[in-house]
Amino acid sequence: MHSFWSAGMTVLTALGAILLAVAGAPHAVRHREHRAVLRAHRLLPPSVAAPAAGAEILVGAAVLAVLLVDPAAMVVPAAAQAALYCAFAGYTAVLRTRRPGVPCGCFGAERVSWVVVFRAVALAVGSAGCAFLGVPGPAPDRWACVAAGVVLAMANHLIPAWRGAGDRKPGRAFR
Repeated sequence: MHSFWSAGMTVLTALGAILLAVAGAPHAVRHREHRAVLRAHRLLPPSVAAPAAGAEILVGAAVLAVLLVDPAAMVVPAAAQAALYCAFAGYTAVLRTRRPGVPCGCFGAERVSWVVVFRAVALAVGSAGCAFLGVPGPAPDRWACVAAGVVLAMANHLIPAWRGAGDRKPGRAFR
Protein backbone atom coordinates (compact mmCIF):
# COMPACT_ATOMS: atom_id res chain seq x y z
CA MET A 1 0.00 0.00 0.00
CA HIS A 2 2.89 2.37 0.79
CA SER A 3 4.20 1.91 -2.76
CA PHE A 4 0.83 2.93 -4.24
CA TRP A 5 0.71 6.15 -2.19
CA SER A 6 4.36 6.85 -2.86
CA ALA A 7 3.80 6.50 -6.61
CA GLY A 8 0.70 8.72 -6.46
CA MET A 9 2.51 11.42 -4.55
CA THR A 10 5.43 11.17 -6.96
CA VAL A 11 3.10 11.67 -9.93
CA LEU A 12 1.61 14.77 -8.28
CA THR A 13 5.11 16.03 -7.48
CA ALA A 14 6.28 15.53 -11.07
CA LEU A 15 3.12 17.23 -12.34
CA GLY A 16 3.68 20.14 -9.98
CA ALA A 17 7.30 20.51 -11.07
CA ILE A 18 6.37 20.48 -14.74
CA LEU A 19 3.63 23.07 -14.20
CA LEU A 20 6.02 25.29 -12.23
CA ALA A 21 8.62 25.23 -14.99
CA VAL A 22 6.02 25.69 -17.74
CA ALA A 23 4.41 28.63 -15.92
CA GLY A 24 7.67 30.16 -14.72
CA ALA A 25 9.40 30.34 -18.09
CA PRO A 26 6.85 32.71 -19.69
CA HIS A 27 6.76 34.75 -16.48
CA ALA A 28 10.53 35.24 -16.75
CA VAL A 29 10.49 35.98 -20.48
CA ARG A 30 7.42 38.23 -20.48
CA HIS A 31 8.13 39.93 -17.17
CA ARG A 32 6.14 43.08 -18.06
CA GLU A 33 2.98 41.04 -18.50
CA HIS A 34 3.67 39.21 -15.25
CA ARG A 35 4.08 42.50 -13.38
CA ALA A 36 0.86 43.80 -14.98
CA VAL A 37 -1.03 40.75 -13.69
CA LEU A 38 0.32 41.37 -10.19
CA ARG A 39 -0.76 45.02 -10.45
CA ALA A 40 -4.28 43.84 -11.39
CA HIS A 41 -4.29 41.53 -8.36
CA ARG A 42 -3.43 44.44 -6.02
CA LEU A 43 -2.16 42.07 -3.32
CA LEU A 44 1.62 42.06 -3.83
CA PRO A 45 3.97 44.65 -5.27
CA PRO A 46 4.92 44.02 -8.91
CA SER A 47 8.57 43.88 -7.82
CA VAL A 48 8.05 40.29 -6.65
CA ALA A 49 7.38 39.17 -10.25
CA ALA A 50 11.00 38.39 -11.14
CA PRO A 51 11.86 36.52 -7.92
CA ALA A 52 8.59 34.55 -8.15
CA ALA A 53 9.32 33.53 -11.74
CA GLY A 54 12.85 32.53 -10.76
CA ALA A 55 11.56 30.48 -7.84
CA GLU A 56 9.05 28.69 -10.08
CA ILE A 57 11.72 27.72 -12.60
CA LEU A 58 14.36 26.84 -10.00
CA VAL A 59 12.09 24.71 -7.83
CA GLY A 60 10.41 22.96 -10.78
CA ALA A 61 13.72 22.13 -12.47
CA ALA A 62 15.32 21.02 -9.19
CA VAL A 63 12.44 18.70 -8.34
CA LEU A 64 12.52 17.06 -11.77
CA ALA A 65 16.31 16.73 -11.79
CA VAL A 66 16.50 15.25 -8.30
CA LEU A 67 13.51 12.99 -8.95
CA LEU A 68 15.20 11.44 -11.99
CA VAL A 69 18.84 11.49 -10.87
CA ASP A 70 18.98 11.08 -7.07
CA PRO A 71 15.55 10.32 -5.58
CA ALA A 72 17.07 9.73 -2.14
CA ALA A 73 17.70 13.50 -1.96
CA MET A 74 14.07 14.34 -2.77
CA VAL A 75 13.05 15.60 0.68
CA VAL A 76 14.32 19.19 0.38
CA PRO A 77 13.18 19.94 -3.20
CA ALA A 78 9.77 18.32 -2.65
CA ALA A 79 9.33 20.24 0.61
CA ALA A 80 10.29 23.49 -1.18
CA GLN A 81 7.74 22.74 -3.88
CA ALA A 82 5.09 21.96 -1.26
CA ALA A 83 5.80 25.30 0.44
CA LEU A 84 5.60 27.16 -2.87
CA TYR A 85 2.26 25.54 -3.73
CA CYS A 86 0.95 26.29 -0.21
CA ALA A 87 1.83 29.94 -0.82
CA PHE A 88 0.09 29.81 -4.22
CA ALA A 89 -2.98 28.18 -2.68
CA GLY A 90 -3.24 30.86 -0.01
CA TYR A 91 -2.62 33.66 -2.49
CA THR A 92 -5.18 32.39 -5.00
CA ALA A 93 -7.78 31.75 -2.27
CA VAL A 94 -7.45 35.35 -1.07
CA LEU A 95 -7.45 36.57 -4.66
CA ARG A 96 -10.55 34.52 -5.53
CA THR A 97 -12.36 35.93 -2.53
CA ARG A 98 -11.35 39.58 -3.00
CA ARG A 99 -11.09 39.92 -6.81
CA PRO A 100 -12.75 36.92 -8.48
CA GLY A 101 -12.69 38.29 -12.03
CA VAL A 102 -8.96 38.95 -12.37
CA PRO A 103 -6.69 36.71 -14.43
CA CYS A 104 -4.78 34.09 -12.53
CA GLY A 105 -1.49 34.64 -14.30
CA CYS A 106 -0.79 30.90 -14.28
CA PHE A 107 -1.39 29.90 -17.88
CA GLY A 108 -2.51 32.66 -20.15
CA ALA A 109 -5.98 34.09 -19.68
CA GLU A 110 -7.18 31.66 -17.01
CA ARG A 111 -9.32 33.43 -14.42
CA VAL A 112 -8.86 32.78 -10.73
CA SER A 113 -11.34 30.10 -9.71
CA TRP A 114 -11.72 27.61 -6.93
CA VAL A 115 -10.33 25.00 -9.36
CA VAL A 116 -7.06 26.97 -9.44
CA VAL A 117 -7.01 27.03 -5.63
CA PHE A 118 -7.79 23.31 -5.43
CA ARG A 119 -5.06 22.51 -7.99
CA ALA A 120 -2.50 24.35 -5.85
CA VAL A 121 -3.68 22.54 -2.71
CA ALA A 122 -3.56 19.12 -4.43
CA LEU A 123 -0.05 19.79 -5.74
CA ALA A 124 1.08 21.00 -2.29
CA VAL A 125 -0.28 17.84 -0.69
CA GLY A 126 1.34 15.65 -3.35
CA SER A 127 4.70 17.35 -2.95
CA ALA A 128 4.53 17.15 0.85
CA GLY A 129 3.56 13.49 0.60
CA CYS A 130 6.48 12.82 -1.71
CA ALA A 131 8.84 14.55 0.72
CA PHE A 132 7.44 12.47 3.58
CA LEU A 133 6.97 9.07 1.88
CA GLY A 134 9.85 9.22 -0.57
CA VAL A 135 9.74 8.16 -4.22
CA PRO A 136 9.37 4.65 -5.61
CA GLY A 137 12.70 2.82 -5.58
CA PRO A 138 13.45 1.31 -8.97
CA ALA A 139 14.17 3.72 -11.80
CA PRO A 140 11.44 2.41 -14.13
CA ASP A 141 8.82 3.29 -11.52
CA ARG A 142 10.14 6.85 -11.21
CA TRP A 143 10.13 7.28 -14.99
CA ALA A 144 6.55 6.00 -15.14
CA CYS A 145 5.57 8.54 -12.47
CA VAL A 146 7.22 11.37 -14.41
CA ALA A 147 5.53 10.18 -17.63
CA ALA A 148 2.16 10.22 -15.83
CA GLY A 149 2.96 13.73 -14.60
CA VAL A 150 3.68 14.80 -18.19
CA VAL A 151 0.34 13.38 -19.35
CA LEU A 152 -1.51 15.20 -16.56
CA ALA A 153 0.33 18.45 -17.33
CA MET A 154 -0.69 18.15 -20.97
CA ALA A 155 -4.29 17.48 -19.94
CA ASN A 156 -4.13 20.58 -17.74
CA HIS A 157 -3.58 22.62 -20.91
CA LEU A 158 -5.48 20.65 -23.54
CA ILE A 159 -8.84 20.23 -21.81
CA PRO A 160 -9.39 24.00 -21.34
CA ALA A 161 -8.19 24.57 -24.94
CA TRP A 162 -10.70 22.03 -26.24
CA ARG A 163 -13.48 23.67 -24.24
CA GLY A 164 -12.54 27.06 -25.67
CA ALA A 165 -12.40 25.62 -29.19
CA GLY A 166 -16.03 24.53 -28.85
CA ASP A 167 -17.04 28.16 -28.25
CA ARG A 168 -15.57 29.30 -31.58
CA LYS A 169 -17.10 29.16 -35.02
CA PRO A 170 -16.69 25.89 -36.95
CA GLY A 171 -13.55 25.70 -39.05
CA ARG A 172 -11.68 28.24 -36.93
CA ALA A 173 -11.01 26.15 -33.83
CA PHE A 174 -7.22 25.97 -33.98
CA ARG A 175 -6.17 28.95 -36.10
